[in-house]
Amino acid sequence: MRNLTKLILACLFTISLFIIQSCRTEPDLTGIPDVKFSTDVQRILSAKCNFSECHASNGSYGSLATYDDVISRGEIIGGDARKSKLYRMITNRNSEFMPPKNYTEVSSEELKLIYLWIEQGAKNN
Repeated sequence: MRNLTKLILACLFTISLFIIQSCRTEPDLTGIPDVKFSTDVQRILSAKCNFSECHASNGSYGSLATYDDVISRGEIIGGDARKSKLYRMITNRNSEFMPPKNYTEVSSEELKLIYLWIEQGAKNN
């Protein structure tokens, strides 16, 4: 009887996990204007990250000064912000958090722009 109860509970748990996962949806980004790297994202990174002691072209922690730098250093996965290192870092979804204390944090509006840019394919536009 105990084994049957354990089996039933395991089945119910598995089914509930499947239901929870199937309810999770990604936002629909159709109809949202394209976020531009050159005018939106680069402006944010220049203001919040590109300091000589951090991510400037001569920075200590690798440059985020150009599109190519951001793509390689930020480990950007076009179409998937949540798996992109840059997005995880600035949203504290990584063990490190950027920008560090004593620097101005990326605002929620700026986070949205970076998220949308990555989700829209992280284009060099």
